[in-house]
Amino acid sequence: MDFHHMCLVVSDMERALRLYRDTLGFSVYIDTVIPDKDEALFAQATLDDIFHVSGARSRMVMLASATGAKLELQQPENPRVQRTPREYLGYGHTGITELALRVSGIDEWFQTIRAAGYETQTEYVWAVGGGRLRSFLFHDDDGNLVQMVEEFSSQQEDV
Repeated sequence: MDFHHMCLVVSDMERALRLYRDTLGFSVYIDTVIPDKDEALFAQATLDDIFHVSGARSRMVMLASATGAKLELQQPENPRVQRTPREYLGYGHTGITELALRVSGIDEWFQTIRAAGYETQTEYVWAVGGGRLRSFLFHDDDGNLVQMVEEFSSQQEDV
């Protein structure tokens, strides 16, 4: 088994794209409204079954990183998106808590995210495992936690 992608439901696609495409560097490879006109991606009946409503409709954007990580953004029109209260988007509730992205240059990423106006969980990049991993967390525009992670091999630590 291999990881395929993660889907995030967003309340404002253009704001989400400013983060995931413009700031984080993901490339858009699908940007459509589903069900699409020829139902090549999703048939109306299938989407109605998935979303549990009649007449389901959503803007779907598929993105990929340069290394092949895939992310799906959905902004449903029917059913209407309801923002999850931020207090439910943390470690005290069940569900997928964070989207973790492996990066290099973690300190530069920390500055980039803060300069773009995103709130970080801490005022610093923290280390785990004796410095083998450095990381930070921030909230996207819908309150979802995104973790940036840089891993260092033991060979790098010995240099």
